[in-house]
Amino acid sequence: MNSWKYLFTKSILEKADKFKGKIDDIEHTPTSIKAVVKSTREFNVELLLEEDLFLDVSCSCSAKSHCVHEAIFLKFIDEYHEIVDDHKSYYNKKNSLLNEDTENILKNISKTKLNSFIKKEFKQNPKFKYDFIKYFNKTSLIDKKAYEKKLKRIFNNAKGPGFSYDGYYDMRSLAKPLKQFMREDIKRLVNLKEYEFACKLLNDIMDELDNEIYLDDKSFDNAIYYYQDYADILLEEKLSQKNRNKMQKHLGRFNFFGF
Repeated sequence: MNSWKYLFTKSILEKADKFKGKIDDIEHTPTSIKAVVKSTREFNVELLLEEDLFLDVSCSCSAKSHCVHEAIFLKFIDEYHEIVDDHKSYYNKKNSLLNEDTENILKNISKTKLNSFIKKEFKQNPKFKYDFIKYFNKTSLIDKKAYEKKLKRIFNNAKGPGFSYDGYYDMRSLAKPLKQFMREDIKRLVNLKEYEFACKLLNDIMDELDNEIYLDDKSFDNAIYYYQDYADILLEEKLSQKNRNKMQKHLGRFNFFGF
């Protein structure tokens, strides 16, 4: 089932983790899974699904926004995947919630109602808001200079005493922050679908290391493995020919040196 945690505050998710009651009376319909969340009281929770695609969740309690009982049930569903697998046998495409003619709805809906719906989604679903802005905004939503400065600072801090003479870095000072940059910052860019910029930074790293990475010191093995893992993802996406060629060149060198 796809992600649902963005609907809930941190405190509600923490309360759901501490839940000591039980989930009972699970019932399937063609478009939902229903259950009773039992603690000091009982609440009816319904999870709307399109086959195994999470659409929405509701609860019989008086909360005005998504509540802890819903989070408890969704967490339970995530832990017991067979419940969603069982639901697939109940699924009926004719009764699908998504079987409406969306083109016809969009044609007839008023601009005011559409704007109201989108603004509500912005508040409840940050990922939807990000994707919306990114799609309709021509400028990048990330601070590219900040990433580039951070990477430059990592390399500058690792320059050895004789760097200006032989150009080599202090491996031990460079390996750990560089690995962290690839594990966290590059991963963040990939998750945000900033594929072109992620590819550029990865190539900048390998260009800067040049032949040092192939020395006997094993400090950079992880960096190479991270690079290879990201390359598997990025080369499937739309990249400039320059970045694509450079990435493939580095991968070829890794293979030549036995990585």
